[in-house]
Amino acid sequence: MASALSYASSNKSDLRLAVINDVPSTQLAIQILSAAYEKLGIRIETSVFPSRRALLMADQGRVDGDLFRVEEVASQYPNLIQVPYPLMQGHLLAIVSAPHGDHLPEVVSRPLVAAVRRGVIIAETTANRLGMKPILANSYRQMKDLLEQGRVDLMLVSDIEGLSPANNSDWRSLVILSEPITRFSLFHYLHRHHLELALPLADVLRRMDHSGERSRIVEEARGNITSESC
Repeated sequence: MASALSYASSNKSDLRLAVINDVPSTQLAIQILSAAYEKLGIRIETSVFPSRRALLMADQGRVDGDLFRVEEVASQYPNLIQVPYPLMQGHLLAIVSAPHGDHLPEVVSRPLVAAVRRGVIIAETTANRLGMKPILANSYRQMKDLLEQGRVDLMLVSDIEGLSPANNSDWRSLVILSEPITRFSLFHYLHRHHLELALPLADVLRRMDHSGERSRIVEEARGNITSESC
């Protein structure tokens, strides 16, 4: 802990992090990390970029880190250091129109067409891994329109710590498959210039988890962040 505080005081007390967009999971992650970094005497600022550009900015050291990404990023971007304690947990839901029931639509002689939100890399990569054809949408509302118009077979939607557009009352006419397509952990990443912060920050996150502080932040976020903005 002392080394992290020494680092903050001898270098700078602010870090600038790349974020992909202003959605509830982003807001929740900022709240958790703000509390964690504050314990190390560090304030964080955020800058919004498109998803892949955010990764590039962090990897090149043009910002100090990336807010959160899936675990696989650690092996794909060698300049990014994973803070070795999960920041958030999530799962990917498949949502279909009511006539299909609790299973994926059955199609013949073509891949399933899945609407995914632009910038949600876990949804796009999962669709590709399962042999689906991903169609990128700029918002969850647009994804819902594509499904209701029959232009896609399903939507792939993230639920992160209970925050999901699937909770929106406007989606009650749709069917959320009971089994998630996949589960994933999200980690915070720092540029390698801040390597010495990774372990102290992981320790802070672990203690926040064990003390219940993290759970309180999540519960408060669920109450304050509406699924309408997911």
